[in-house]
Amino acid sequence: MGLFDDLHPPTANRDALMDGTPGVDIYPELAPAAGEHVIKKHRYSGFFGTDLDIILREWGVDTVIVSGTTTENCCHATAREAMFRNYRVVFLSDATATYDYSDRGLGAMAAADVHHATLVVLAASTAHVMSVKDMRTRILRRGVTVELAGIR
Repeated sequence: MGLFDDLHPPTANRDALMDGTPGVDIYPELAPAAGEHVIKKHRYSGFFGTDLDIILREWGVDTVIVSGTTTENCCHATAREAMFRNYRVVFLSDATATYDYSDRGLGAMAAADVHHATLVVLAASTAHVMSVKDMRTRILRRGVTVELAGIR
């Protein structure tokens, strides 16, 4: 876990973000199909220390669509690194989420505020921020058939 142990006590105790701990399993509805890759992340960014970039380039992918948790950490880091690697980035405003931040000396921050602030920063510097519905509409306009989380 590197230096993250110093910042997030549950990881230092190996009570979170580790295989076998609550919340790390893939939701059955989002399980990969046969032949699809699963990238096991080791830090916030899906690119850090993984084969994600190699796989995407091998497939000729030029656009990365980001969803998941947490908006300001993992999703943000993955979006930034994708942009740094010259991918177009779509950041799904309603398919990313976070949690409330407790006061650690700078004041508390509600999840909605953290989420909103991150979306504003990303839209100004990194990604095309949009809803799942807007992304689906754009894809369908191009005549591409895609399944998005069970929606056809």
